[in-house]
Amino acid sequence: MPDYRITVHTGDVDSAGTDANVYLTVFGSNGSSDELQLDSGRDDFERDSADTFTHTLKDLGDLYRVRIRHDNSGSRPGWFLDRITIRDEDSDKEWSFPCSRWLATDEDDSRIDRYLDLA
Repeated sequence: MPDYRITVHTGDVDSAGTDANVYLTVFGSNGSSDELQLDSGRDDFERDSADTFTHTLKDLGDLYRVRIRHDNSGSRPGWFLDRITIRDEDSDKEWSFPCSRWLATDEDDSRIDRYLDLA
């Protein structure tokens, strides 16, 4: 089973970071992952940062979509997500999923759940 390196890029705008719990589901030509909680134990998802997580998953094939969401918890849950990149460490394939939008109940379209398609 391959290791997938998931890098989440938080944007560089005022109050871009989040204190909420963040979850990701990955979709590929061979199926989808379970929902993954992205948490390193550090202060993740701060303004203008890139946080990396590694998960061992079944071979998902060629990736084409991700679902990213947060649970709107914490004192500052709103989040400006720039993009997500995922690298299959076994095959060295890499995919990029741009967002450049808020996941916030009080910003943009008030959604905290987004599907992102391959760039």
